[in-house]
Amino acid sequence: MSVELRDLRWAIVAARHRSLRQAAEALNVRQSTLSRGLRALEFRLGAVLFERTNGGTRPTIEGQEFLEAAQHT
Repeated sequence: MSVELRDLRWAIVAARHRSLRQAAEALNVRQSTLSRGLRALEFRLGAVLFERTNGGTRPTIEGQEFLEAAQHT
């Protein structure tokens, strides 16, 4: 399993904005690219990091643990 710095950055920004649209704008990438990247990260890790709803995106418990470790990196 390889996790790149870009994956960490994207996850942190998505959690901070609580919106994939706003996170994608902040990262200057398409929302679909960000969404696919986060799904691929979740697949590689074997865990759901974000709960996605019409009201936004928020980290799951596993996601919060991952983000804490990512922020230290």
